[in-house]
Amino acid sequence: MLFFLLANINIMKWINDKTIYIEKVLNELDKLLLSFIRILEKYFEYVVVAGYVSILFGRSRATEDIDILIREVNKKSFKKFWKEVNKKFWCLNSNEENEAFNILKESALRFARKNEIIPNIEVKLCKKKIDFLTLKEKIEVKFSNKRSIFIFPIEIQIAYKEEVLGSEKDLEDALHLREVFKERIDNNKIEEYKEVIRSE
Repeated sequence: MLFFLLANINIMKWINDKTIYIEKVLNELDKLLLSFIRILEKYFEYVVVAGYVSILFGRSRATEDIDILIREVNKKSFKKFWKEVNKKFWCLNSNEENEAFNILKESALRFARKNEIIPNIEVKLCKKKIDFLTLKEKIEVKFSNKRSIFIFPIEIQIAYKEEVLGSEKDLEDALHLREVFKERIDNNKIEEYKEVIRSE
């Protein structure tokens, strides 16, 4: 097992190749996500992606949203999800179930706590090959409070930020992950993921 000392994280260790355990003081983003995931995971297979993952592992920067990918959605599952999620959250795009379902099929839905706008959670459907690969190869992060979330592989995060996004913020996110996970990262995998991204 590998142990790390990071800002805001007391302990981080790999349990196996697909599972990381962390002990940290949960911030507001963590609490928002865990509350939302408790509902989402009942109805959809999901994976947390983008900037939040870097912040989770000690990167000190702000973000207004958390991005989540889910597999294809059907009306029946969405109806149940919509009914439950609206007890604690509200959808910024629409307050009508059918309209929200159609928006999700075309683009994305944003959810925030009742009477709030920021921070919020953006939920999108997997559409590209790299999206489905991300879902297939996701890893689990277990918190000390016995809750857990699924995130995409660190190599995919790095590949996407370096190959597609490329802003200063994104390159710094990628560099942070390269440093934190330098003993675990498979650079060949990063290049393989970049090839998948380029092919699309």
